[in-house]
Amino acid sequence: MRLNVLVTGHKGFIGSHVYSNLIRNGFTVYGLDRGDVLPENVKFDVIVHLAARSQVIESVQLPYEYFQDNLALTVKFLDLARKHDATFVFASSAAIAKLSNPYALTKKHSMDWVDLYRKLYGIRAFNLILYNIYGEGNRKGAVYVFTKAALTGETATVYGDGTHVRDYFYVGDVVRVIRSIISGELPPGDYECGTGRGVSVIELIQIIERVTKRKINYVHKDYPVDEVEYSVAKNPVLKNPLPLEEGIKRVVEFIKSSENIREIQS
Repeated sequence: MRLNVLVTGHKGFIGSHVYSNLIRNGFTVYGLDRGDVLPENVKFDVIVHLAARSQVIESVQLPYEYFQDNLALTVKFLDLARKHDATFVFASSAAIAKLSNPYALTKKHSMDWVDLYRKLYGIRAFNLILYNIYGEGNRKGAVYVFTKAALTGETATVYGDGTHVRDYFYVGDVVRVIRSIISGELPPGDYECGTGRGVSVIELIQIIERVTKRKINYVHKDYPVDEVEYSVAKNPVLKNPLPLEEGIKRVVEFIKSSENIREIQS
């Protein structure tokens, strides 16, 4: 039986990868993004909820909008999953480690609601704690920004002194985790989508320089908001994620093929 899968935020970075992969693999997939209408008379077997606002700095400026578009929207689709007896997959964030902004708070509270629905209604629900997701199609984030700077000679910005540590997880591996959930390989619960490998910003720059054989120019600026210094998965759900160096190579090819850039010469 072909499963009916709803992917919210299917036009976004992660959502587009999930949506296209599921279609290629024979699922009946419905996408829902801003401005779309929820299809009627369809019973969903799986709801993958990826739609959300995701900018920390913007969340400080628009706290109510983040409450509506993140927490309230999550509960809306969580309750739809209850009514449809559907598996529910929620994309949270490693930002929940420090609740210093509305974005992080909405992600943490959404996880609490998912946990509550699991206990109260017995729905098959999953919280995916996403670390720093990167890959083809993403035009923000450290991997993209520094790789583009290496290719173009543009000056990038390092916030703080560059010693803060992050865990960079390839978008294709997020798809692999969601496919494992849909196929029943993982029981309901909370899962970390990270590699377990901590890389400082300065180390990331050095890795990108080695991969591209280009020097990256950057300046330091103060943090615009208070952020956690060390954010690395303790118990990654995938034991064989794509190595960061290989992922950066794919980002290099994505930038070269999709953007009208003038690459600097060696």
